[in-house]
Amino acid sequence: MKSNGKVKEVSGKAANGFELKGFLYFICALILALSAGILTGVIFAYQMNNSSIVTEVSALATYRPPEVTVIYADDGETVLAEFALEKRIPIKEKDIPPVVEDALLAIEDVRFYDHIGIDPYRIIGAAFKNITTGRVEGASTITQQLAKNLFLSREQTISRKVTEWFMALQIERFYTKRQILEMYVNYVFLGAGSYGFEAGARTYFGKHLKDVTLEEAALLAALPKSPEYSPTRNMNKALERRNIVLDQMGRFFPEKYSPQVIEAAKAKPIKLADSAYYRDVPKSTAWDYPVEEIRKYLEEKYTTRVAQGGLKVYSTINVEAQKLATKAIREGLRRYDNTRPWRSEYQNILVDENNNPITDPKEIQ
Repeated sequence: MKSNGKVKEVSGKAANGFELKGFLYFICALILALSAGILTGVIFAYQMNNSSIVTEVSALATYRPPEVTVIYADDGETVLAEFALEKRIPIKEKDIPPVVEDALLAIEDVRFYDHIGIDPYRIIGAAFKNITTGRVEGASTITQQLAKNLFLSREQTISRKVTEWFMALQIERFYTKRQILEMYVNYVFLGAGSYGFEAGARTYFGKHLKDVTLEEAALLAALPKSPEYSPTRNMNKALERRNIVLDQMGRFFPEKYSPQVIEAAKAKPIKLADSAYYRDVPKSTAWDYPVEEIRKYLEEKYTTRVAQGGLKVYSTINVEAQKLATKAIREGLRRYDNTRPWRSEYQNILVDENNNPITDPKEIQ
């Protein structure tokens, strides 16, 4: 009898478990049905009445975000200086490395090439996980993120979310998937003052995007979620997030990234270029002064375009000649200084009534 009681007790718990699971599925289905109905009605209303959004989205074709102005030496290749409000170096979609695209899609939007701007499957999955686990999981596609970053505020309201959905649909209507991916890769903020993946690769790794490794691509793809994952702010969080991206790459693209390849990449530490840590520290060079004169001239002639217009400035500065000239001046000043019998921080600054320098310490006192 006791054993029968235990069987009944276990069976009762199982039944309760099935009932709870069935109830959760019912709730998810109900949420989906309501969301689909509301979404359809609202989008139809927007399509009928909100032509301004269509105009904004269609204007993306001619939109140019702020770009870096670059000053080159006389060889046309050596970069002497860069000026910008935002560090952004645009690239074409054909120049996005496959490993970078795989990393980005794996963590942000694996069904990017299959949805129409919003992803109902992802919305359902996120809603179910939110209910069953109690954790909030996002469902925004790359297209939605682009719409939010370009046009919308960060307020968390239903009306803003609906506008984001509609804008995503309109973006997909006007542009190809490759164009959308190019805009996203060039626009998204990656922390450390860098906008876009090319700028991010140069900031964090000191190299072009086309040259990044698997683990470096995964780190860059980890950053759009939040600046707090920047390795210059929190190395542990950056490493954890990078490894999540690598796991997702192995999950969604197993034919490209085997478990052995993924584990080997996860075992590698994050190695950053010095510029990632010291990007705000001015670097003294032999051409500082002539470059500053060029900058002043450009600002007088082109005003705000210097910091936003992505100008390419080709100077007549020869790097080797400038180094030799600077070295000669410094050595000459040093020799001259060594011939002076006495030095003071006041020398050649204080003058007498006849405008002659005062060099006698007694007179200075």
